[in-house]
Amino acid sequence: MLKNPVFWIVIIGLVLLLFGASRLPDIAGNVGKSLKVFKKEIKELQEDTDISVDDVTGQRKDETGTTGSASSPSTDSPSSPSFDQKHDDPRYT
Repeated sequence: MLKNPVFWIVIIGLVLLLFGASRLPDIAGNVGKSLKVFKKEIKELQEDTDISVDDVTGQRKDETGTTGSASSPSTDSPSSPSFDQKHDDPRYT
């Protein structure tokens, strides 16, 4: 049905009758601007998602685009006691 040229001629005729020939360029321009903004927002959302996924996996991309591991916290400093250690130690009661 969509490949039938008569269908498209009827659709174009209805659009011309509804909106008029003078408003069609304005409508097309507004649709184009809306699509441009939509694509920009989708791209930003994908970049934000990529950044948050990289934070979770511990890998980040540097300026050259290569992937490396994120800096891990130093293990030289003593860590805080775990829940079991706190529970068993009378100092933490």
